[in-house]
Amino acid sequence: MSTDLKSNTRDVSLTRFWGGQRGTCVQVTQRTDRTKTEVDQFFDNVQLTREQAAQLALDLLDFAASREQEDV
Repeated sequence: MSTDLKSNTRDVSLTRFWGGQRGTCVQVTQRTDRTKTEVDQFFDNVQLTREQAAQLALDLLDFAASREQEDV
């Protein structure tokens, strides 16, 4: 079973779902305009565990505050 979550980001949807052994996960989905294979031609998405989501949130906050670091 999955649950749609409130997103404060325009054109981005969040869905919570059970990821089996990974535990509760979130899928971040955004509509795409790119031509892709028939299976995934309409949306781009990423699926994250709670831990991955927390780490990505910190990275995104660094980017938003212009504190990002290049990976060389």
